[in-house]
Amino acid sequence: MHEEESKEVQMFFQEHNLRHEPDIIILPFVNDSKYFTDARLGSWDEHVLTIGQDKTPTASSWKDVLGVFELKRSKLEMRPPPKVYFVSKYQASEPKFLRIGKDGNELEETEPQEAPVAERAILAEQAPLCRSVRKTTQESTQMASRKRTLETDSESRASKRPRMEEPGGYVTIQTALYAAEMQSANIAVKHALNCIVIGLISVAGFNFVQDLPRFLVLLYALQRFNLEDWGRNTAFTPHLEGDHIESHTIKVDGKTLKLDNRERDTRYRVKGRGTSVMEVTCEALKQEKPAEMVDGMVAKIYWAEEARITEEEVLEHVKEAGNKFEDVRGHVPILLLSKRFPVFTSTIRRALGLKNPEKGSRRLVLLVFKKLSPIKELQGDELVDAWRQCILCHYALWREGIHHHDVSSGNLMYYRVDSKVMGVLNDYDLSSLTSSANPLGNERTGTILFMAIDLLEEDGQDGRVEHLYRHDMESFIYVFIWISLQYKDGKSLNPGPLDSWAKVDARESAMKKICFLTSTEVPEDINNELLVLHLVGFLARKIYTRVEFKLCKRIAQAHLEEATSAGSATA
Repeated sequence: MHEEESKEVQMFFQEHNLRHEPDIIILPFVNDSKYFTDARLGSWDEHVLTIGQDKTPTASSWKDVLGVFELKRSKLEMRPPPKVYFVSKYQASEPKFLRIGKDGNELEETEPQEAPVAERAILAEQAPLCRSVRKTTQESTQMASRKRTLETDSESRASKRPRMEEPGGYVTIQTALYAAEMQSANIAVKHALNCIVIGLISVAGFNFVQDLPRFLVLLYALQRFNLEDWGRNTAFTPHLEGDHIESHTIKVDGKTLKLDNRERDTRYRVKGRGTSVMEVTCEALKQEKPAEMVDGMVAKIYWAEEARITEEEVLEHVKEAGNKFEDVRGHVPILLLSKRFPVFTSTIRRALGLKNPEKGSRRLVLLVFKKLSPIKELQGDELVDAWRQCILCHYALWREGIHHHDVSSGNLMYYRVDSKVMGVLNDYDLSSLTSSANPLGNERTGTILFMAIDLLEEDGQDGRVEHLYRHDMESFIYVFIWISLQYKDGKSLNPGPLDSWAKVDARESAMKKICFLTSTEVPEDINNELLVLHLVGFLARKIYTRVEFKLCKRIAQAHLEEATSAGSATA
């Protein structure tokens, strides 16, 4: 998926609640009732008898779907199948990929082109997943119209949403969306296997009309996949309430955890950390640590980068700092349990023979913490007090060589001791240690919405700007401005004055922040208005100073070049 296409997906999902219906879905024949609805147990003959009008097995939700086949009609002439098939010795072929034009649209008139594995892997790594709305071009509109015309010939496709309504109407984006749906509907999914069929000829890089025996072998293999092969993580046992997964259970260090699935974050994503946070109950922990169970527990499940220092190790250093500094003690999360699964994203890359398969590899992690509440629920003096406590904690940790690197509204939390609010600096999975062999000082980390302007501009995105303390401090200010303007009495405003900040990429985010800070367009009658105005003024002065410095630097360079040229001419 190209970067332009992936941006479309993010913003479109933010603005629409869409249902996606693939052309072909793969469902289990011998279903396990714990994992799938409408279990169909029995012999093959009994199964065949169920196939017929109004009897075709269906999936009631994305959690039932194991894989997807998406069809794309090609205008190229199809070669007839051979009269006799010969099974030759297998030779691994290079993967085939759809060619994408500069405008992000598929080049429909051309056959899928082969690309070297290593080259394609590098391209894929340069395209992070986000989502945004497509600026429909005349070509893309015509393509969507042609496809809709073809679809109207089939009653089975009549229910599909018209392609023109969706920016992700092209097959590459559709297939990625289906993978995102499958990842979202299930917990800790390791991978999703979807196929694109072009012109009813090519599947995964080979021609199944000309090479039918090999295609039958593929179907034979898929038929024998178990849940792990399809990417499901069977360490998490689902418990159904009707057609919905109410909870999962998993054993960690001999303790049985029950994870509440009803409030699980189900954002669409196909790469990155994929963090999910779920409420947890555990009788064994409740008896062992009753003081920590007063407000409950939460489980954080995510894919951690293997190259990074583990969050558990960072939290050990944080705990040691808490024993030394009062500003840290009571203002950091309490880790209760942890588990690292033997599941790596590099496994598939290594099996495919891709270059540098370990690069960017991630591992599934589960951490259990004492439950906290988001700071955005607070208002007035309590909000200011909790925010200030988080800043003091961050400063003490920074001096100890623990750099957080991801200050955001979601990572500033609180709890109460009697009536006193205690701010907590949360989430250390992107943190670094100066004592580490690889401190990652110039790495692009953080939440774009709250990142410092220096890190959002070209040099920062290219890794040429060191992540300094002042950058995190700037993020703290954006968090306070965001909460004060986007929330009223602890509730989110809809719409909010800064909604557009959450719908742009890094460089556009920098521009929006600069425009906001220099235009003095701070709404009236907001929470903590006086402090917000002071903070906006402080950052605005910093921007003017930085712009003036850059201008003076360019003037000095121009004078130097002019003087050098004059000296050369005289000589």
